[in-house]
Amino acid sequence: MREPLVLPAAALAAGICVAHFVYFTLPDLALPAALAVLVLAIAFGTRSRLRHIAVLTAIFLAGIATQVVHRPTRTPRVNAQDGETVLLTGCVTNPPVFSPTREQFTLELAPKASARISVALKQGQKLQLGYGQLVEVPAKIRRPRNFQNPDAFDYAGYLAAQHIYWTGSLASTDIRVLPGRCGSRPQAWLYGVRTWALERLDQLYPGDPHTAALLQATLLGETSAVERHWTNDFRVTGTYHALVISGLHISIVAVTLLWAFRLLRLRRIPALWLATGICWLYACLAGFNSPAVRAAAGFMLFAIASSFFRRTRPLNLLAAIGIVYLLLDPDQLFDPAFQLSFISVAVIAAFAIPLMDRYTEPLRESVRRFDQVRYDPQLDGKAAQWRVELRLVAETVSLWTNLPLRVSRGIVAGAARLAVFTAEAVIVSASIQFGLALPMIAYFHRLSITGLSANIVIVPLLMLVVPLGFAAMLTDLHPLAALTRALLNWSEWMASWHVHFEPPWRIAAVPLWIAIAFSVSLVMLAIAMRWSKNRFATHAALASSLLLFLLIWLQPWPPEIRPHLLEVSAIDVSQGDSLLLVFPNGETMLVDAGGFPGMERMARKPQMDIGEDVVSPYLWSRRIHHLDYAVLTHGHSDHMAGLPAILDNFRPRALWIGIEPATAEWKFVQQHAAADHVPIVALNRASAQQTIGGAHVRVLAPSADYVAGDVPQNNDSLVFEVTYGRRSVLLTGDAERPI
Repeated sequence: MREPLVLPAAALAAGICVAHFVYFTLPDLALPAALAVLVLAIAFGTRSRLRHIAVLTAIFLAGIATQVVHRPTRTPRVNAQDGETVLLTGCVTNPPVFSPTREQFTLELAPKASARISVALKQGQKLQLGYGQLVEVPAKIRRPRNFQNPDAFDYAGYLAAQHIYWTGSLASTDIRVLPGRCGSRPQAWLYGVRTWALERLDQLYPGDPHTAALLQATLLGETSAVERHWTNDFRVTGTYHALVISGLHISIVAVTLLWAFRLLRLRRIPALWLATGICWLYACLAGFNSPAVRAAAGFMLFAIASSFFRRTRPLNLLAAIGIVYLLLDPDQLFDPAFQLSFISVAVIAAFAIPLMDRYTEPLRESVRRFDQVRYDPQLDGKAAQWRVELRLVAETVSLWTNLPLRVSRGIVAGAARLAVFTAEAVIVSASIQFGLALPMIAYFHRLSITGLSANIVIVPLLMLVVPLGFAAMLTDLHPLAALTRALLNWSEWMASWHVHFEPPWRIAAVPLWIAIAFSVSLVMLAIAMRWSKNRFATHAALASSLLLFLLIWLQPWPPEIRPHLLEVSAIDVSQGDSLLLVFPNGETMLVDAGGFPGMERMARKPQMDIGEDVVSPYLWSRRIHHLDYAVLTHGHSDHMAGLPAILDNFRPRALWIGIEPATAEWKFVQQHAAADHVPIVALNRASAQQTIGGAHVRVLAPSADYVAGDVPQNNDSLVFEVTYGRRSVLLTGDAERPI
């Protein structure tokens, strides 16, 4: 087998997955492990398939054991209630993240037990905290809390993976710096260099926080200063991975370094190892970003294989990296970033590389040493045929244009290389879009149609931004900084242009059997393309994959609702409100969409959009991809802030409102309603009673003569009663006075 580590990696992952969902203890594994060892001992001397099965079974059990061993035994505790102020002493283990109104840092209280501290700042104030300082803070602490909705992001688990078990808040004047240092010197040096680099980018673009923040995200993985709406177009077109640091950026740095070392005539093996060291340094400077660290590890394994003059097989290399990482931390298997990174590389290896070997590699080989006739006998049949055809084209061009033959050959060879690059970019982009369809739907509910062309154009632009951005940062040359900014702006413009062609279509949860069938069809297609000589098998696997892909896109399955009932479900949006009503005939109504209180007074909006990140995933988890009605009770941000995302994602037939003051936030909602062709219907007590699916809806407030003030008030609330049979539901918004 050409990729001997693929099946062991799959067996290890399967064992970890089983142990994640089924509770095991180590004694439970004793008997199966003993039997596996016995079968392995019996089969070891044979060449039968029994030996392979026994080995894979043993690895499967090892996966279960790995997950059991890494299972957390207990969560650290602090003897305090949520919301209680506690005096904490610890070490600053992450450089503080600064924003105009607060600063945030990680405080290690004990080994593998940390708190994330948020400090309120006055205008223009900035803390002088750094890695390795000992501090004492009286913080109001809380346990991280998840939204209690299906398909909600596991925020507490995300922090626990970083050994962060509390969040705390305090005023900046309460921090006391203690004498002495903590932490490690190498990390202190790395964070010092990182802080210098971030400040250098701010200095390169004074008065342009937009460019500085995006370059900090692209070059160093620092996203704290990036506004969410700056990156929306990249998210929609599926190019966000190229904007914020990922494994792609490590690859760009590695390729740039190898190209520079080749110009310096450095020998290949020393160049590979020097590039490996710099890639590891870059991954560390990027804040130990997991995708970057995995990419650096992959490049190191590539360097090891090259040092022994072994041809590197991408699937085998990927499997080796996966085995190492899963043995060290099996919970990574359930990390979306881990899955997306590995699946993207896997589909390139399984689909793109075989297609390129078959269709573009002969053309690439045909123009290598194009002028050297003595190189011709080394080419295979297809490449030799291409070479002859291209030379004839070059001679024809020379005759038509009177150009020297050497020049015409250079033009033809350059055109052929450009054609190869374009074709390979299309193949790689299409393979990734197709292979990542299911995880993109599962985690982001997106299936970008323009992603194929957007990645072909935007990724090369951002690939140039990385080396040029570092060059500008290191040399302080303003022409380089201006060129970097121009490339970044072009990539933003291209993303925005592609968004105009992106259909307003989000994908709800896919039934499990469809997801399994699509995954199996992709695996069968990969096997058929790489190992089967039967074209019918390849075409059948491709047809089934495309059919299932189309089925996922069309979403013919009904939403998860119970007919002939009036349902009222409260969606957990923390302090705000959001209610889902399902009427007896299946029509749906969302009353308010949550949000953070006081957003209209915030200098900078939160990174989280409650409508996009909390309410929409709940609706999608129930396979709801369209709403019949949206209702806004009143204009406070904890009811209204999530509404623009709901209008964009679910396109309701109408938006019901009461009386809304003409605030900037309400005008923003109106803009989205107009863009999404959602009519706004103002209701009051004089409005006619409506009947939806046999349920009667009667508006009780506001009164017809009610006049709203300049700012939203609780008593602006649209109050209505829904009656079905002998049951009634009164929805009051935040109304305070009697009606």
